[in-house]
Amino acid sequence: MGFIVSDFAYIGQLPASKSILNRLLIARTYSPDLKIVGSSLADDVVVMDQALNDLSLGKAEFEMGKSATGFRLLAMRLSRLSGQFKISAHESLFERPMNELLKVLFQLGVETELSGNSIEIQSQGWRMHGDMLLVPFARSSQFATAVLMNAWNLPFDLFVSLGGQKVSEGYWRMSLQIAKDLGMQVDAWDGDVRIPKNQQITTAEFKAETDVSSAFSLACVAAVSGDLSIVEFPETHLQPDVAFLEIFEKMGIPLRLTSGTLKVDKAEVLKGVQVDLKNHPDLFPCLVVLCGLAKGDSHLYGAPHLVFKESNRLEEMVNWLKLMGRDVISNDDGVMISGDPVTPRAEPLKLSAKGDHRLAFAAAVLKAAGWRVELDDSKVVSKSFPEFWQILGWSI
Repeated sequence: MGFIVSDFAYIGQLPASKSILNRLLIARTYSPDLKIVGSSLADDVVVMDQALNDLSLGKAEFEMGKSATGFRLLAMRLSRLSGQFKISAHESLFERPMNELLKVLFQLGVETELSGNSIEIQSQGWRMHGDMLLVPFARSSQFATAVLMNAWNLPFDLFVSLGGQKVSEGYWRMSLQIAKDLGMQVDAWDGDVRIPKNQQITTAEFKAETDVSSAFSLACVAAVSGDLSIVEFPETHLQPDVAFLEIFEKMGIPLRLTSGTLKVDKAEVLKGVQVDLKNHPDLFPCLVVLCGLAKGDSHLYGAPHLVFKESNRLEEMVNWLKLMGRDVISNDDGVMISGDPVTPRAEPLKLSAKGDHRLAFAAAVLKAAGWRVELDDSKVVSKSFPEFWQILGWSI
């Protein structure tokens, strides 16, 4: 589909963080009186809410669509119960890391079976096989998060060892802070975690902060065309993607955060930047486009787990940079971009979202910068930010 672009200007609120909401929804199953403030129409939140509602009605089969986080959180939640359950999901989810989840469940005495695009879980509740639960961390932090957010009301102390080189630690730290804010006592040191038995949720109400990842996608559009003001932007942050504020300053993008309002304006000239994305890999697609439009060299690194996302984001964005006429060298954990931006091509740039919402956001940034873009699937943004195109005011 092609885009017809008008000038971008927006002042207003954004939905609550889907990452925080999904963690809170799981937590609420252990304390039904917990009040969650904030909402989102993102597919990832909708499917989680529906699944947990089905669970409360005694159902045993669930559909999680393309929500990898939701799938892992729900699987671990079901494993706390006695019974047999089935979770189905989009086939693309089963192309992402799955063995780690199965290994964790096995250590907890839970039987699992993969069949097509579903997993069957048979459990009698958590029954530790050993003294320490080894949770892989080399390809995703979500397995550790799924264990943590389901460690309420245990009849035993849980000792967890986070194995492997750690990625997306920012999201793990966010999960730890949410658990602590809810009332969990957690002892964490050098990759090991101790969760004492009988942990209870003591917080009556939890407000989920504005989704920073969604704010970032709009801010990137504003940085190349227009202006943006997001009200109720969190001044203290749980979400690791808030690192984009510092990155923008280095790139010469005008911004200011005062009294809870984030203001972003178009940059006169974008500057190349060096960024370690280990703790915030989801910034990569849009940031690649900004660096492809920037004057001078850029180096984005530290995120080998980019290949395990909704698409192989590393491979896809390297291809986009080449289409943009930038010199690029890719390695296992990122890209090096050299030279200066080129004049947008006259012919349309035909791009595929590859079923990945963050590639669609990146395509919008490129279009806002004056490139003729044709994107095969604009609706994919519904996974995390269905209001995206409406806020931009673009016809698609």
